[in-house]
Amino acid sequence: MVRSYPVGTAVGGVALAALLLTGCGTDDDGAAASPSAAAPTAAPASLEPGPDATSEDYVPASLDGPAQNVPKPVMPELAKEESRDGAQAFLDYWSDAMWYAYQTGDTSYARDIISLQCEVCLDQLDLLDEIYDSNAWAIGGRESVRIQDSTIAPAADGVYKPVVLGSTEGAKLVEGGRISLDVPPDDGVGDPHVIYMDYMMDKWIYISAADLPGAGNASK
Repeated sequence: MVRSYPVGTAVGGVALAALLLTGCGTDDDGAAASPSAAAPTAAPASLEPGPDATSEDYVPASLDGPAQNVPKPVMPELAKEESRDGAQAFLDYWSDAMWYAYQTGDTSYARDIISLQCEVCLDQLDLLDEIYDSNAWAIGGRESVRIQDSTIAPAADGVYKPVVLGSTEGAKLVEGGRISLDVPPDDGVGDPHVIYMDYMMDKWIYISAADLPGAGNASK
């Protein structure tokens, strides 16, 4: 699921595809990292409205302006549990935090759960900061991942490496009232990858994502 869309933009000369390289990096074997993935455009159920907003107040991003009254991500208690279900709940929250960053330019929730080792992840969040600071904004960008393993356990290095399938709804970059870049959706079918995540001090941390050796877009 490594993507490359070499189209320039007025925001730092980077490609919008970088917005979808969430959590990417290089694994210990040098495998290229892939985006995790995802889903619907409506506000996810694990998000909560701001103190002055109701569920009807949420307005998706459009050419007219960035999203408004975006519900803030809320980490469920299950996402703090060291188990397969806990890991999945955590990845659901990660998806919520990243979607919130795309919609608002507020990257703080994502930064709280992403390892400082993932320089590409942090570069991507810095890019989102830059985009919104430049009065540009993103449409879409929702990603999600689903763990394929029936059970998970830490590897010899102590890191969890579940195999996942992911999808993305795609994303658009709006600059000066027009769509300057457009990354299409991807259902991720036939393209499993690995997510690296650690559990320490009673919480999960997202490290990176990488291609699964021997896999990739066989059905596309």
